[in-house]
Amino acid sequence: MDITLPSTSSALFNVPKLAEDGSNWITYKERTLMAIGARGLMRYITGRAVRPAPISLPQEDDGTEVADAEIEAFEKKMDEYYQKDSLVKQQIFSTITDRLLLRVQKLRSGSNVWAEICNIH
Repeated sequence: MDITLPSTSSALFNVPKLAEDGSNWITYKERTLMAIGARGLMRYITGRAVRPAPISLPQEDDGTEVADAEIEAFEKKMDEYYQKDSLVKQQIFSTITDRLLLRVQKLRSGSNVWAEICNIH
């Protein structure tokens, strides 16, 4: 028996748009949370995902050096963090009205976007 999870482009993750008047908020919220949870991204919507701490770059005074491998590892962690946060935002942005999108688009993280939409509805 094959238990492979569907790809992220699967119909499994399709969520009907949130109505302008919020009349489908209850079902929209549950479907959105389920789609995000199925992708393994719940901590990005709840605000528990932690942005990687910056590494210390070498300074003239202390003589420490950061190895290229450390820089590459940090960059990889940052890319992964932003990619996953962007997946949450994309899931939300693709299912809300343009008016609501304009209201929340500048918020810093997917969890901030979700919290604002929850506050509105």
